[in-house]
Amino acid sequence: MIKMKGSRIRKQTAVQQVVDYIRSYILTNKDYKVMELPPEAQIADEMGVSRLTIREALTVLESEGLIKKSQGSTTVITSFARKLSGGLDYAGELGKFINDCGYESRVDNISYNWEKSNEEAAKILHIEPKDEILVVRKRFLANTNPAAYCINRIPQVFLKDKNISENDLGKSMFEFVEERCNCEISHDFMEIIPSLVTSEIADILELDKGSPILRVDVTKYTIEGYPIMYNTEYYVDELIRFTACRTMPYVK
Repeated sequence: MIKMKGSRIRKQTAVQQVVDYIRSYILTNKDYKVMELPPEAQIADEMGVSRLTIREALTVLESEGLIKKSQGSTTVITSFARKLSGGLDYAGELGKFINDCGYESRVDNISYNWEKSNEEAAKILHIEPKDEILVVRKRFLANTNPAAYCINRIPQVFLKDKNISENDLGKSMFEFVEERCNCEISHDFMEIIPSLVTSEIADILELDKGSPILRVDVTKYTIEGYPIMYNTEYYVDELIRFTACRTMPYVK
C-alpha cells in the first residue's frame, strides 16, 4: 500500500490541489504492483483536509478514467491510467502532445495582434464584448508536415504589459500566460467540434477546402477558477488522433 506524502493543502483550493497531487502520483508512479490508493480517511488525515474534499477529488479522477471506486471503500488505479503514465500532458501544450504522438514538433509560423473580443470569446473569458485581447496564431509541424494550427486568446486586462515580441510567444504559451499574467493554471475545459476546412485553414495546413477537420476549443482556468486563455486548435486527422476512455457506473 502506498503512503501519500503530500504537503498540507490550502483550504480554498483543496479539491483541485488534491486532484492535481493524486493525478500526478498516478501518472508518474512506476510501481506497477501498487494497484490501489489508500483509504479516504488516510489521505484526508495526511493532507489535512476533510473526507468530503477527498471524496470530491476522487470523483473528478474517476470521471477522467484514472481510478475506479469498487464495492466497499477500495479505490483502484485503472489500466487506462497505467497506459498514460508518464505520457499524458495535463498542461495541454500542443507541441508536447505532437511529440507524444511520435513526431518531432516544431513551430514554423507565429503571428500576433491585439483585437476587440467578439461576443463568443467575451462570454467564455468573462469579459465585455469589444474588450481588448491578445490573439496569437501558431502553426505546428509534425516532422516536416503541417499538423496543427492554434489560435490563443488572452484578455489584455490580465497581462502585466503590452510589450510582447515573437520571441516571447515562441516558447510555451502555458508558461507565457503564467509568467505574464502572474497566475497559476490548474485545469482546462475542452470541447471537440467536427468542422470543415475554411480557406484560411486550407492554406495554413495544406488541406482541401471543405474537407473534414477536427477542431478543439480549450478554455484554461487559473487555480482560483478564472478563465485566463481561450484556444481554438485544428488538427490534421492523418497525423494526430485522440483516445477517450469512458467509465461505466458501478452496478451491484
